[in-house]
Amino acid sequence: MSESITPEPPLLEKELRELRLPTIVGNWKQAAEEAGKRGTPYAEYLADLVHHEMLDRHDRRVSRRVKEAKFPSLKTLDTFDFDLQPGITREKLLELARGDFVTRHENVVLLGEIGTGKTHLASAIGFACCQRGFRVRFMTAADLTTVLIESKSVDRLSRKLDQLARYDLVILDELGYVPFDRAGADLLFTFVTRIYEQRSLIVTTNLPFPRWSEVFQDTTAAAAVIDRVVHHSTILQTEGKSYRLKSAECEQLLDGVKETPPS
Repeated sequence: MSESITPEPPLLEKELRELRLPTIVGNWKQAAEEAGKRGTPYAEYLADLVHHEMLDRHDRRVSRRVKEAKFPSLKTLDTFDFDLQPGITREKLLELARGDFVTRHENVVLLGEIGTGKTHLASAIGFACCQRGFRVRFMTAADLTTVLIESKSVDRLSRKLDQLARYDLVILDELGYVPFDRAGADLLFTFVTRIYEQRSLIVTTNLPFPRWSEVFQDTTAAAAVIDRVVHHSTILQTEGKSYRLKSAECEQLLDGVKETPPS
């Protein structure tokens, strides 16, 4: 006697697609067969399908957030060598990675010499915030200033500032690496003022606060920016030489050892 086959509901896949449930579309048939064999209750079968839809939807949302952030490269806290920065604790970074500081519209400042891991840490915190559903945008200070100058030149500065203010977290990398002219410094000040206590910033810089006047071309303007950035802020300082410089020195040392003939 042939086994009876349950007919497929004629509109099911069409309506699932209209409801934008692609994971259920791709999995319901196999899940139904397995549920039938196991005698799974209908509610459990449905709950399992919905759970996988939610997991996939979360993954797709995170992927969109990460793509939108435009990180120069994906970094995580797992790949950061905390032994090289004993002054920065894993616990503090994990706390920041939970994203509560973004909810509170607080800031993070990473101070230290070039190549000591500031960008890695900023990117890793930003990536973790993407995973928690926050909108993040990574930009160097020089790139942001260029964008603002170009927007002002075509009378779209206000629109650009509004667009940037939609991000929950803006990572401003390499503040102080490239000097600005007065117009660029003024626009950067305008941006910081625009998002103050409305959104969050992560700033990486190689300049101690007394030298920020070199960036903003004016002691008063620098003091105003510092006041806004540091207020409600976590300040972390990296130490030591550039990791890249250390690596190059090690390679040179090894090359020297290889080239030294045995005595």
